[in-house]
Amino acid sequence: MSFCSDIKTELTEVKVSRCCVQAMTYGLLLFGRSFNAKRISMQSENRAVIKLYSALVKKSYDAGVKITVGDSKKTTYRAEVADEIDRLKILASVDFGIIDGKISHEFFNRACCEAAFVRGAFLACGQMSDPAKSYRVDFPVKSESLANELRDILAKHSVAANISTRGSGFVVYIKRSEMIINLLALMGASIRSLEMIETTIMKEANNKTNRVFNCDGANIKKTIEASIKQRKAIENLIKREMLSSLPNELIAAANLRMQYPESSLKDLCKNSPEPITVSGLNHRLKKIIEIYEDIISR
Repeated sequence: MSFCSDIKTELTEVKVSRCCVQAMTYGLLLFGRSFNAKRISMQSENRAVIKLYSALVKKSYDAGVKITVGDSKKTTYRAEVADEIDRLKILASVDFGIIDGKISHEFFNRACCEAAFVRGAFLACGQMSDPAKSYRVDFPVKSESLANELRDILAKHSVAANISTRGSGFVVYIKRSEMIINLLALMGASIRSLEMIETTIMKEANNKTNRVFNCDGANIKKTIEASIKQRKAIENLIKREMLSSLPNELIAAANLRMQYPESSLKDLCKNSPEPITVSGLNHRLKKIIEIYEDIISR
């Protein structure tokens, strides 16, 4: 099973308070595959989600739900309110709010009811990537006004989301890890919320380690390249018997580099018999290179 499917299974096991039953059912219906006079249905690869949909619709509206299994490579389940009278009864109970893309707030008696509504919406259409790979939650919806309303409800519960277009529809999406953790906590997925916090901490630690490693690797490469260039200049000046004619501070710098060919400038300063700063030593070694390059260019 996928990470997203595992989360949905956990969410189906969250106890729904009596005051939240209508709100959660509404979220499942409104964000299901179809919600209109001709068809009220939902499709999912998760059997537990379909069973919950059927049970809540029955409990909230005493409406029958027909469940069928698809024939595709991936097993899919479809739950549908087949009776027209049942469909009209359900739509009437929410004042046909879906027609103008408005969410009916009459079921939101408490904050927990809004949380249950969001849980129902996620179970119906939500998609979540494995946080070990990437951070992304999507709520695909059919109208921009519905997307805006869902985003506003999420914002009330400290979950910042954005909206983008996808084909002829819209997507309410979340990409920040801390916002996804807030969403999981809001919906009641406490186990996955804690797991994601741990995953996020581990990813940040690994990223930091990689950055340090890459930085160290780049610094080592620079040190080696600089040392080779400096030693080449010094060796050639020695062959031309010209090193001894340089000022004493340059001779001292040259001797230090030849004595410690693989050391960084910082380590060279530590090994210097006389106190010298890194910038001061760097300036002297650059001067030696300039003198050598000037000689060979004549």
